[in-house]
Amino acid sequence: MGRVQGGVTKRGDRPHDATRMRLGPLVVPDWLLVVVVCLIPVGFMVTRSFGRANPITLDIELIGTLDPYRTLISGIYRPVLLRSLSLAAITVAMCLLIGTPAALALSRLSGRMRNLAFVAVMLPSFVSFTVRIFAWQGVLATGGPVESVTGAQLLYRPPAVLLGMITAYVPLFILPAYVALARIPSSLIEASADLGARHWRQLRSVVLPLALPGVVTGAVVVGVLSLGEFIVPTVLGGNKVLLLGNILAERGAGRDQPLGGAITVFMLLTFAVGGAVVAVFRRRAARHA
Repeated sequence: MGRVQGGVTKRGDRPHDATRMRLGPLVVPDWLLVVVVCLIPVGFMVTRSFGRANPITLDIELIGTLDPYRTLISGIYRPVLLRSLSLAAITVAMCLLIGTPAALALSRLSGRMRNLAFVAVMLPSFVSFTVRIFAWQGVLATGGPVESVTGAQLLYRPPAVLLGMITAYVPLFILPAYVALARIPSSLIEASADLGARHWRQLRSVVLPLALPGVVTGAVVVGVLSLGEFIVPTVLGGNKVLLLGNILAERGAGRDQPLGGAITVFMLLTFAVGGAVVAVFRRRAARHA
């Protein structure tokens, strides 16, 4: 037994818990994988962002220049940057509008109906991402169902890219939002009803504030992934709708690594800002819990 002084047990005198396991060594392979697969390649690209590529030999001279960043925010790449930001923002907004009511309805179900609805929402994610996007290419193609019904030719235009990203990322938004909504105790909702709160007041004052961290997490995930999207604009946009992912794949991978590094840094900063926003909302939710 540990010695007690003034009602407080010293940390070093606590009894040994034989059921505890030292799990630290078990995560070493995971950290090694993260370092080898993520940190080293990303660090390589970040370092290249401060260099200059030789136009003939393509060798990288690390001279500490900011020219790749100036190139990204000006000149011919500025429209690509603005288009990527705008399509990502619209994708997040549409996922919020579509996914939040869907997650709320899903959390209100019970038993077998909830399981069936959850499977229906997540089932498209079990199909290859590339297969789903190529399926949209057939639907939006000339003479396809969309053109036959509406008369509009959407393929290889921004609306087609936007539609592909929304349908691809809505399930990824619904999952964290549903988890947050399902964890709200029903007793809180019943208590608010006993105090006279109607359905809309319950939703606005009780449900959404408690579920906000999960909703924000889903929005950040969708925003980060859509900002670096490559497959959707390649298949549904052709060579007419270029996003940052296309520039990173076509030029940054080989011919202009400094520009690719600048795009990588921009995406990392976006991810960091999104993570900070999620952390802030989680702390606020923890304080009011």
